[in-house]
Amino acid sequence: MKCRARQPGGKDRTGHSLTPAVLSRTPVRALLPLLLCLLGFATPAPAQVQLPDHYPAEGLENRARIALSQNVADYLMLGTLNAELQYSVHRSWTLQAGTRYNNWTWLHRQEGQFESRRQTYYAGARWWPWYTYSGWWAGARVQYEEYNRGGIVSPETEEGDAFGLGLGAGYAVHINHWLNADFGLYGWGGMTRYVSYACPYCGKRTGAGTKPFLLPDEVRIALQFIF
Repeated sequence: MKCRARQPGGKDRTGHSLTPAVLSRTPVRALLPLLLCLLGFATPAPAQVQLPDHYPAEGLENRARIALSQNVADYLMLGTLNAELQYSVHRSWTLQAGTRYNNWTWLHRQEGQFESRRQTYYAGARWWPWYTYSGWWAGARVQYEEYNRGGIVSPETEEGDAFGLGLGAGYAVHINHWLNADFGLYGWGGMTRYVSYACPYCGKRTGAGTKPFLLPDEVRIALQFIF
């Protein structure tokens, strides 16, 4: 006698299911993408790498091109107005141009009058051993100055037109990505056509002519704004 096929879901006399437990017909390899996806969500994301405050030397010439400086030490020198502009042309080189202006006479027409009036224009370059606007630098520039100074150290006063070459060195301290503190010293030498007077206001000439000179030129304690 043939056994009659039982339909799935049938039960025996005790009430237990007669349907055998079978594996899902879904192939295991079909579940792999889902498992991998779940594992991807469950795996913690890698920690983000914190970029340093400074940039690597490579490509800095594309990051910071222009810097505008204001020298605080010049303002302390009898209120001399000043501005300097630098432009990065290479990772280690900047071109620069600047001016200084002072037209103030102190204690005018009084005993003890003194002045250091000037208008100065210069252009040159700086070399940065590491990269521009950071660390040590050395610079050279050509400079013209119209000046009238006297009464500071002695009553003798001199005015004239000077032209020459300036050399300097210093160090720039990085404060943040747009601001530096720039320290340095410049000296310069050349030729001047001059007239000298006995005192700042008496008008008594004591000499005139052309002569060479070698003088300190600039103390830099400057704020450098980088763009």
